[in-house]
Amino acid sequence: MRKTILIVSFLLAALTLSAAFDAEYSDRLFYNRQDYQADYDYLIGALPQAADDEEEAAILWRLSRTVLTLTDDIDKDDKDARLKGYGEAQDYAQKSLDTVKTYNGYHWLASSAGRIGQVKGVLNSLKQARPMRTYCEKALNDFNSDNSDTWYVLGVLYNQLSVAGNLSFGDKNFAISYMRRCIDTQDNVNRANLTNYLELAEQLYDRGWDASKRSKRIEKMKSSYNSETLPTEKMKYYEGYNGKNSKFVYDTDVVGKLSDKEEAVLILQYALDTFNAREDKLEADIKKAEKIEKRLAEYSK
Repeated sequence: MRKTILIVSFLLAALTLSAAFDAEYSDRLFYNRQDYQADYDYLIGALPQAADDEEEAAILWRLSRTVLTLTDDIDKDDKDARLKGYGEAQDYAQKSLDTVKTYNGYHWLASSAGRIGQVKGVLNSLKQARPMRTYCEKALNDFNSDNSDTWYVLGVLYNQLSVAGNLSFGDKNFAISYMRRCIDTQDNVNRANLTNYLELAEQLYDRGWDASKRSKRIEKMKSSYNSETLPTEKMKYYEGYNGKNSKFVYDTDVVGKLSDKEEAVLILQYALDTFNAREDKLEADIKKAEKIEKRLAEYSK
């Protein structure tokens, strides 16, 4: 009898363990396999079985991430469907924060708010800008997360606002610094990060400083970088963390000896070289690489 009870107890324990939420499995589905529907199905199934508030919050912000990404694939002309999807992603992020506040919860709340603003148009994007910035600042400052994806959101946000005519707090230079920090903190093992490289290259090419102007302006950023302590303020000047002698992984020389357009070409070539060296080439990355190749040809003329 005792032996039977032990066996049953062992089996129950095994079933409990097998039903436990596996965050790494979800992340592999999302990042390594880019099988977003499978990740969604897994997360929906895991949500009712969450062991505690922390696990529930972790599932909810991942649902926000996955629903947002699935919605990105909906035809851009189907605004109603896109707004519904991004609204669902926003709800999951807010529910995650209502359960336990985490930097990921704030990050995906910012991302979904930004997508909703984009669908509704420029004026609504501007309306969403300050809340987005607040969510990103909470993620990066309150949790000291130094999260690559959140630096990306800030980089895109500041750049888009500057392109819109500085109607808010947009600033091309801050945007570029944020994008540089994004690339320097990104996961290079599990992700190709082609979007990050392309975004920074396009921002630099658009700014278009020559080497002389760049050297002087970046040198001035150094003191601001050293004097600031709050992460989101400090990283506005990350481009000049070591003045004109600052150097980044994709450059063959210090930034003070290159023009913006020269560096843009180097970044795109570096992105292609590192992507081609990868064994795990996913469909979405292949399409992004093709876009980078076209942009490189354009910039190299």
